[in-house]
Amino acid sequence: MWKIIEQFLILIQFMTRIPVFIKTEYSNKKLGKSIKFFPLLGLIVGLILFGASIIFCKLVGMEPLQRQIVALLIILVEIFVVGIIHLDGLADTFDALFSYATKDKMLEIMKDSRVGTNGAVVLILYFIAKILLISEILAIDGRYLIIYPILARLSTSMNAGLGEYARKTGMSNGIIDENGLKEAIFSIILATILVVLIKGVKGIIITVVAILFILFFRRNVRKKIDGITGDTMGASLELVNLVVLMAGVILK
Repeated sequence: MWKIIEQFLILIQFMTRIPVFIKTEYSNKKLGKSIKFFPLLGLIVGLILFGASIIFCKLVGMEPLQRQIVALLIILVEIFVVGIIHLDGLADTFDALFSYATKDKMLEIMKDSRVGTNGAVVLILYFIAKILLISEILAIDGRYLIIYPILARLSTSMNAGLGEYARKTGMSNGIIDENGLKEAIFSIILATILVVLIKGVKGIIITVVAILFILFFRRNVRKKIDGITGDTMGASLELVNLVVLMAGVILK
């Protein structure tokens, strides 16, 4: 039992800025084994965002423009809790994929710490879309603020369990080595249970939509670079955020 708790604490420490006061001994192997619990960490993030939304809506208001301000504040809270590691992956991935370069060049672009034009444009569009979608979700059902972090983190679990690493070495390679089909199925079941408990039958539809997008995005990335990287997993996570919010708006 302690091994599972320790793995989850390491996941919190590595993937969020939430303070953990219990001492744990970090290793890439332990982090890799913890990835199957990522949707559960998404639940924690989602509950924080949901709680923040209740407070901000009461303080700011629920008129259309006011909801957009609340949406911006929620995104700021999310960045404060999670950091920008996944956003960095989103920018790097689209800098690479939109470069029309060779596989090796794309992988080199992803490792570049600078953000290119493609990455900057994608980030701008991402934040505009997210503000608009969250503002609509606040008027429809705030529980989607709990759901989208769960399914977004399922994307990492699925990519790690079903994907192949595009590089020969790297930290994400260790994560992928510790995950397989069994771990991916575990995460899918975990995420589905959590989402259904929150949203009922519509939760099943939302989960299926998210899974289909995750598989679609992974397939297209694989065509470009013969596998996945930490950056593409981060990009998938952030894009699933938008897909789930969009599905929530459409389903109402």
